[in-house]
Amino acid sequence: MLKLAWRLLEIPAVFELQQKLCNDYRNVAVEFSEFLSGPSLDILDVGCSTGTCGGTVIDMRRHRYTGVDMTPGYVETASRRYPDGRFLAMDGRKMSFADRCFDLALYVGVLHHMDDDTARACLGETRRVLRADGRVLVAEPVFMPGRWLSSLLLSWDRGRHIRDEAGYRALFGGYRVLRERYFRLSAHTFRSFVLAP
Repeated sequence: MLKLAWRLLEIPAVFELQQKLCNDYRNVAVEFSEFLSGPSLDILDVGCSTGTCGGTVIDMRRHRYTGVDMTPGYVETASRRYPDGRFLAMDGRKMSFADRCFDLALYVGVLHHMDDDTARACLGETRRVLRADGRVLVAEPVFMPGRWLSSLLLSWDRGRHIRDEAGYRALFGGYRVLRERYFRLSAHTFRSFVLAP
């Protein structure tokens, strides 16, 4: 049953519906508002999927937004739905961008889909394309004692690498953690991190 649900989520329209029903990304916008409210920025969204998060969190008319994802169907859906952004099918471990061309990078609900080596490789490549004064904004789910519904839903998640806070911090070699805290995303508690190279 679980494998069938995961296969259904590979269909961009089904994934998009699940995103809209289960994830209130406006909370991500609030969590990182001070970093997203400035002047026009070059923003990279690693693991953008169908663009639902980016389309909710980023003003793509004001900022120059680029979303990358390894699933071409997700990228095609995002490109149709959010024409003010740029969406590319690309591996986050080896991106075709020039050095130091982005002000901000987003990792929202992505790292828990990656094993440690993949996550570190993506974050290392992001450090290459990030400007010296740039920031990486990370938001990832964590299991919380007493939150039975969240724990059940997270145990069914396709991301098999949900970590505790220390587990996420262990991925951030080459970065300084400037801020970390909890916030709510629908039924779940997320841990946010603001990183500097």
